[in-house]
Amino acid sequence: MKLYADRPPRLAAQLFADLLTVAWIVGWILIGRFVHEMISALAVPGEKMDDAGTSLSAKLLEAAGKVDDLPLVKDGIAVPFEGAAKAADQLRAAGEAQVEAVSTIAIWLAVGVAVVPVLMWLMVYVPLRWRFIRNATSTQRFLEAGTAADLVALRAMATQPLHKLVKISDDPVRAWRDRDADVVARLAELELRSVGLSGKRLKQATKG
Repeated sequence: MKLYADRPPRLAAQLFADLLTVAWIVGWILIGRFVHEMISALAVPGEKMDDAGTSLSAKLLEAAGKVDDLPLVKDGIAVPFEGAAKAADQLRAAGEAQVEAVSTIAIWLAVGVAVVPVLMWLMVYVPLRWRFIRNATSTQRFLEAGTAADLVALRAMATQPLHKLVKISDDPVRAWRDRDADVVARLAELELRSVGLSGKRLKQATKG
């Protein structure tokens, strides 16, 4: 599989684009993590409510038990303590619900902040990168299989824009049919340049 171009300028551009993509992904992941931490900080009051409710409920139930154990105390004296303990449980439940809600919002917001820009970039970059890899790999396989310049030139006539073909010959099809070596070589060179391969590969394939 041909991942990068042979020609230095295009190779440098591809390496830069790949590094930029990695930096873009890592950067947005870090931003998403920062957003998660900032939103999660809003759960602190809920955590305190949860802790306070749990602690208060335990102490009230403990007090109710001690009151019931006192001698000469009427039955039912611990009921107010137990009612207060239930209220403390409701406070704990409210705090727990707040923590869960903030946690859910923090996760989804962080994911949205990180994923959306990354996906938008990859939707543009990956198809372009894949198209280069596919074209360069298929052309390289043609050359490795011993394909001569005429087939690469034929592919150039099928894929290259007309204004580039006219610069090589007014009638490239006729020149290709007549096996005009100069035109065929220039067409092949044009095709190889467009897919990022060096003309040396064609010479090596021809010698092979």
